Amino acid sequence: MSHSTRSWLRALPVCGLMLACSFHASVEAGGSKSPSEPAPPEVAAPAPESGETPAPAKANVKVVGAKLQVPGAIVFQPDTAVLQTGSGNEAVLGELEKYLEQNARVTRVRIEGHTNNVRGPEQSLQLSGQRALAVKQWLRENGINEGRLLAVGFGEAQPVASNGDAQGKAQNERIEFRIAELDGKPYLGADPLAGGTEFP
Repeated sequence: MSHSTRSWLRALPVCGLMLACSFHASVEAGGSKSPSEPAPPEVAAPAPESGETPAPAKANVKVVGAKLQVPGAIVFQPDTAVLQTGSGNEAVLGELEKYLEQNARVTRVRIEGHTNNVRGPEQSLQLSGQRALAVKQWLRENGINEGRLLAVGFGEAQPVASNGDAQGKAQNERIEFRIAELDGKPYLGADPLAGGTEFP
């Protein structure tokens, strides 16, 4: 009796008790295949765990220089720093939140508040800063570390359109986002406040 046959006979009682054993006769013995000698059981590939979740999609935020272009405008109730409900603010700010979660190297973002010139300069500055602060508060309440957020008001000092018509005035009332610090250092060596007034 060959050594391999004796080994198989010793294993037979154990294998006979295991109902799940399913073997194929394919072991060669003495140069010929023996139909009575089992082959080792095949190991099935592990099935993917049902609890695994796919990686989140990349944030819908475009980086142009220092500016972070979000997919929409932040809308406030007229003449206030209260975020307008039902205007898509949550979706837009949710993309910025996702961007910050996915880009830890961006250690500080400047939230810029801008207004048009229909109010006095001081009133415009206050409104722009309070609006930036409202956005900062939303991001903080949704998990972004406060130390990464800088709320800055610019008032009417940086218009992007003419204040001579209603459309231009509407464009000038806006919130913008820019990278202020990267890896804990001022981005491109610039002043993190960019000449604006911080609203802590």
